Amino acid sequence: MTDWKPLPDGLASDVRHLVAELRGLKDRAGLSLAALAGCTPHSRSSWERYLNGKAMPPQHAVASLGKLADADPARLMALWELANAAWHDREAQAPRDVPIRQPEPPAPAQAEEPPADRPGRRPDRRRLLWAVVALAAVAASGAALFGVLGRHAHAGRDSAPGTDTPTRQLDVNCFADGCAGKDPKQTGCGGDAWTSALYKVAGVYVELRYSDACKAAWSRISWGRPGDIARVVGEGGRTYQNKVHYDTDTFSAMVGAPSPSTAKACVLLTSGVHACTSPGGTEHLTEPPDPPASTRTAPHPR
Repeated sequence: MTDWKPLPDGLASDVRHLVAELRGLKDRAGLSLAALAGCTPHSRSSWERYLNGKAMPPQHAVASLGKLADADPARLMALWELANAAWHDREAQAPRDVPIRQPEPPAPAQAEEPPADRPGRRPDRRRLLWAVVALAAVAASGAALFGVLGRHAHAGRDSAPGTDTPTRQLDVNCFADGCAGKDPKQTGCGGDAWTSALYKVAGVYVELRYSDACKAAWSRISWGRPGDIARVVGEGGRTYQNKVHYDTDTFSAMVGAPSPSTAKACVLLTSGVHACTSPGGTEHLTEPPDPPASTRTAPHPR
């Protein structure tokens, strides 16, 4: 666990609460500041300021760390709202250079009307946000219990071993463009992988695989033969590919993809046939069946 520095004096309690939560999420994810910078759009120095109470972390940074640590997003965003309001309240109350004025005589004492009885008073925003935090915690507990009772049968050939439940805590170590060129199995991105586009050509299936946790996509081919190539094409034409070395399937390295629609999967067969899927969609498609045992040794028809 990280040996954290004490937070600055005068930091609002809601900001302290958020920073403590972010520190815990970083420890849970097992990431150094440098690794955290590599997985998110924020630099190492920015994360050092956010996690030591020197700067208010932006909403996107909080959401990114939450995804890496598999935190409940609703609860985390409610904590951020409280901290953000407290941070800006402190800035608004900071002393400024103003002209010196003579003190005015005190007004006659009057009984102050109880705040709750003032007409037109708006609901306490802070209380509402804490209610959201409490409800999110209850919802997260229920989801965890449901995840224990239900299991997902299919792991996927590009998923890490033992990834048989979609509600488990994912151990991913890259995010978005930080995943470019990396193996989806070794990074843990295969843990929540799903097929967002599918095409079949000359008996070979090509899929666009996508990870919501990593915001990354890759190509996978099935029913191929040695020499066939799986290729993924991302934004700006960034491309990664891999060959079938044995058996009938393989998958490429990843490209960063904010959504499945920003990537497509292609296949280049040894016969010279080249085909691609359309850009990925939002529907979770059915994955190709395993090929018959006979196709694992015999060439497939072209």
